[in-house]
Amino acid sequence: MPTRPPSYRPEGQRGQGVSPRQAYDSRRGSSRERGYTAEWDKARKAFLAMDDNCLCLGCRAVGLYVPATVVDHVEPHRGDMALFWRADMWQPCCQWHHATIKQQLEAMRDRGQIAASALWLDSPEAVRLTRMLMPSA
Repeated sequence: MPTRPPSYRPEGQRGQGVSPRQAYDSRRGSSRERGYTAEWDKARKAFLAMDDNCLCLGCRAVGLYVPATVVDHVEPHRGDMALFWRADMWQPCCQWHHATIKQQLEAMRDRGQIAASALWLDSPEAVRLTRMLMPSA
């Protein structure tokens, strides 16, 4: 089967326009502009240091013991600083759960497929996704 030859672009010459990802990132602002300040760094560190929060909630729900490295906002704050600082709506998780499972759960909620309570990484919906997508679960 014939394949398309690689395209040539001289070094330093960009493609046409801005990618959708670049446009989204420019509208979104920097992490510091979104509230992830030195104060957040301290709060995050203190949250993860607590005995109940040192392991990933999603991994624990399927019987694994993986250190938590991320503090996830259960309900996406989307710039709402009151929601951002609600510590009762934070959950400890590993990078994989934050980047994989939580993103899928948020997309499902945005489509109206699940309730907000399903955004917790130990919810039945999150456990099902974890077991389906995590090779070692």
